[in-house]
Amino acid sequence: MGFFRSRKPKADDRWASGAFAETSGDGGIGETSLTVAVRSRPLLPDERRRGDRRDIVRVLDDKHIVVLDPDDEKNYLDERTHRTKERRYTFDKAFGSSASNRDVYQKTARALISGVLNGQNGTVFAYGATGSGKTYTMIGTRNDPGMMPLSLMDIFDAIRSMSGEYTFEVTCSYLEVYNELIYDLLVNNSPSLDLREDPERGATVPGLRRISVTNADNVLDVLREGNARRKTEPTEANAVSSRSHAVMEINVRRFSRVLTGRLSLVDLAGSERASETKNEGSKLRDGANINRSLLALANCINALGKKQQGAGVYVPFRNSKLTRLLKDGLVGNSRTAMVANVSCGNDQYNHTINTLKYADRAKEIKTNVRTNVVHVATHPGEAQRVIEQLQDEVAGLKRELKAARSGAPISNPSAIDDAGVRTEDVFDDRWLEKLSVDVHENTEERINLQRALFELEDVAIQSRCELASVEDRLVELEMTGAAQIPGSRDKSEAESLRDRRRRLADGLREGENAARRDRAAMDANEGKRREIQSRIDRAAEARESRNGGKLPAFLRILSQYRTRGVSSMEAHFQLAVRDGVLADQRDVIGCMWRMLAAAGVSRERAVEAAKREGV
Repeated sequence: MGFFRSRKPKADDRWASGAFAETSGDGGIGETSLTVAVRSRPLLPDERRRGDRRDIVRVLDDKHIVVLDPDDEKNYLDERTHRTKERRYTFDKAFGSSASNRDVYQKTARALISGVLNGQNGTVFAYGATGSGKTYTMIGTRNDPGMMPLSLMDIFDAIRSMSGEYTFEVTCSYLEVYNELIYDLLVNNSPSLDLREDPERGATVPGLRRISVTNADNVLDVLREGNARRKTEPTEANAVSSRSHAVMEINVRRFSRVLTGRLSLVDLAGSERASETKNEGSKLRDGANINRSLLALANCINALGKKQQGAGVYVPFRNSKLTRLLKDGLVGNSRTAMVANVSCGNDQYNHTINTLKYADRAKEIKTNVRTNVVHVATHPGEAQRVIEQLQDEVAGLKRELKAARSGAPISNPSAIDDAGVRTEDVFDDRWLEKLSVDVHENTEERINLQRALFELEDVAIQSRCELASVEDRLVELEMTGAAQIPGSRDKSEAESLRDRRRRLADGLREGENAARRDRAAMDANEGKRREIQSRIDRAAEARESRNGGKLPAFLRILSQYRTRGVSSMEAHFQLAVRDGVLADQRDVIGCMWRMLAAAGVSRERAVEAAKREGV
């Protein structure tokens, strides 16, 4: 049943040296910071052959990394003001393009294994843009195994070498988050599963298959089986792009004094721009959902970093199932290692800086680690007394609520007002916290929906332009009649263009459907906003009547918060859109200069021609 007893350690065993000595005590281990490492992948052979890519990432030593300015040439203003895009960062560990997966594992995730065997939780995840090497870091290859197989082999090596007095039970599960739905990767044609909150274990997935394993080979078989079912598709930015986030969980239970440790190994999908991936249809929808969940993760990292600096901020863990699954790893009972993967190419500068910015913020995050000791359950008599007490309390609340709805007098006339809340609790911390959370979540949802609509509109504009070009070329071929000649090059081109036209039309229809759904969600969001505003107004009125007409200042501020918060976030969003447009324009201008140079037109000749044309 998955139980096995470890053997006695040999004198020369590398695990017998004390690296995995038992942790003393049943209580908390204490506060600890995330281990944040950065890994830069090398240029791929195809990228080197293109000739327009250059390496702009420099790893100075094992902690410091520099991102060079990606621009080959500066405009006049930048030259005069000596502006540069060069950035420098310091992390716990930094790895260059020559580092192997084992090098990364030894200095990041390996330190977590001892805690897992002694009843503590550990989390390892890779973060970065699509094509930056996250899956390679986490899973690897046969010749260069990644952190998942390396950690599994070390867990079982340690189990075999620990004292024979312990008996272990090891189970594992493997799931993916695809389009904000959870699927079991160990079950064929898995239905979507629910995500629920357990007061003891945190986020749990009922119905998720857990397999008992007795050695590393068993777990590697499970890993291969799950990866075969995982959603992957080629895009313009990555030939083997993961379309889902994958989470493998290894649970280790050690008997005698019962300790339970958990190791979560997370392979995230990469953020992507539709303009780079050239996605359409279902791929476009997948990319939007990936970006939405990664944005929620980035917001959580950003908020946690500010929180550690003393700012009172709300952390939006509930904005995505991914962040709910990673909550323990980011702020709960877990020692966590984060590997930020970046691409070294100059064309990936914006993605690289975004990744490093959030990794730098993650250094501020702290978790509270404690040993998970299974205690004896509460005595049945005590449990029954608590149940009866709670049942009496629920019955009393039901009577008060029924009386309030019927208009009948109740024992405490001020207990419930017409807003459906207890008026004496309007200033209660729990009521205020829930109201604040609802306001923030409503605002965040609105911004995310606006972002999704903008991406859909941007892709639709590009698709319509391409469709118009395809239509013009088809008309040109049909007018010449060459497209009707069997076996001719023009006929093959016409068939290819018709297929492209059909796929573009399908993509536009799917994009319109997705935009319709997002607009409906925007309407629902607006309805929720009005409902929240109504709650604030009714609570304020109830408080006014009891305070002689004096409106509490904090409710007025809370009432204005959402409007101004939305305006501020929309302004930030518009600035981000503007920066994206400027970056695209710079790319187009750079491509134009390279095309002119390839055609033998010097920059001086091009400038003279532009002056003659008045450009």
